Amino acid sequence: MDRRTVVAFVGDNARASDRVTRAVDAAWKGPDGPTVRTFAPADLGEERDDGGPLNDTCGVVVTAAAAADDAVTERLAALPSNVPVIALVEDATTETIRALLAAGVDDVVTVDDWALSPDESDAVWSLAERLAGLLEPDRVQLGTDDVARLSEVLLDAGTTLMSTRTDEVGTKIEWTMENVGEHAELDRIICYREEDGQFVPAYSWCPDGFDPAPRRFDDFPDPDQLSTFGNVARGAAPPRGEDVSTADTDEAGPPATVHVPLVVDWELSGIVAFESDDYRTWTDDEVDLYRTLGDLVAHTIARNDRRAALRRQAEQLEQFSAVVSHDLRNPLNVLSGYLSLSEDELTPSRYDAMSGAVDRMETLIDDLLMLARRGEAIGETESVPIEAVAKDAWASVRSPEATLTIADEVGQVEADPGRLRQALENLFRNAIDHAGRDVAIEIGPLTTEDGRRGMYVADDGPGIPVELADTVFDSGVSSADSSGIGLAIVDRIVEAHEWDIEARNDDGAVFELTFGASATQVASA
Repeated sequence: MDRRTVVAFVGDNARASDRVTRAVDAAWKGPDGPTVRTFAPADLGEERDDGGPLNDTCGVVVTAAAAADDAVTERLAALPSNVPVIALVEDATTETIRALLAAGVDDVVTVDDWALSPDESDAVWSLAERLAGLLEPDRVQLGTDDVARLSEVLLDAGTTLMSTRTDEVGTKIEWTMENVGEHAELDRIICYREEDGQFVPAYSWCPDGFDPAPRRFDDFPDPDQLSTFGNVARGAAPPRGEDVSTADTDEAGPPATVHVPLVVDWELSGIVAFESDDYRTWTDDEVDLYRTLGDLVAHTIARNDRRAALRRQAEQLEQFSAVVSHDLRNPLNVLSGYLSLSEDELTPSRYDAMSGAVDRMETLIDDLLMLARRGEAIGETESVPIEAVAKDAWASVRSPEATLTIADEVGQVEADPGRLRQALENLFRNAIDHAGRDVAIEIGPLTTEDGRRGMYVADDGPGIPVELADTVFDSGVSSADSSGIGLAIVDRIVEAHEWDIEARNDDGAVFELTFGASATQVASA
């Protein structure tokens, strides 16, 4: 960590260098004030990998003659934005001042303001006031090595936060804050989350411990900039009511702060505040790293919120499953029992219609339960023979008049056997629902133009209506008297395996299932 305690003078004029030293002493009285280092223009022409000696100063004073040197101009242009430059000008013509301002000079002091005898304190003080108005000595600033170490900390933090379990989120975020705070020599880090118009502290770090209070959005600095997802960096102000030359350094001013927004789904969901009680200069690289931490925290919180929402949804689905399983199956079982007892009293056509309705309700309940309890999840995968799974699925389909043909060797695939069987069962039932109980179904291997392998399931029915071509896998979509859930379940199972499925017509409906690159490809015998 560097403290900027040096004012650089650039020029060959020894008298000007002496005046700058006197002005610095006048502006910051006492031995703890900044010191002056003098550089000749030739000193700045050497190649340096660290950006040059001027980068480590709290400000630069340069003569107009030195500023015209190409090497000096290049060094001044490369200075960080928080290092001000003051030019000393003997002939303050309009052209000279324009040229200096174009070179990045922040202020101009003419010879008439200070070039009197060395004992003329008013002339010295005029320059001292200009220096005090622009320079911020003794500000803490991260050096190049500090930024590099902080970057490594955030790289490790990213790996940690990305793999955080739900019950570890708070601990891992505050652990990351502690690492960042210690490496950057901060005093506090607070993560605020927006709740009903207030920003409430959700996570915080402070070596000495503290209890941050909720804040209104307008209480943050530059709320308009934060609302448009911009960072806000503020250096610590001098002690209240004092100028630089008479300030009591024991009287603390407001903390230096960086505030970065937490952005989730293009909305401001919170703010992370980085605070230091030191006089502080925030470099652009440092603020960028804090923004990276804010993005990591926002991603971690959003992911945890989604997990919590999914848990709540799962609990609701479990409750729904219990209702479906108990409150619907029980009366359905009663209905099925009485229907069996009445078989001899009903005509075959009437009995078959009622029995078919009961069977349809049982299938619908099974589909709903499967969606509610399992959703898109799959279990352990293994290499399974597709033909064997297809035959098991066919055995559960109650349609004696329908036929299944395995057109060619379909090999094996890495899959959850139970879920693959459910997908095939639903494809078979879909064909029976739409093509009739005497439908002919065929399974065969598939190879796409890009070399991916898969399989197809085709039937000889009427095909997919044109108006349903783009929505055939949506829940509730069906051209037959069915729930429209079966193909939606197939689509979820396919997505859970990271496969693809498409539907088309070719003398009937054809469903083409393509296995993902990460799955074991279909193997020929």
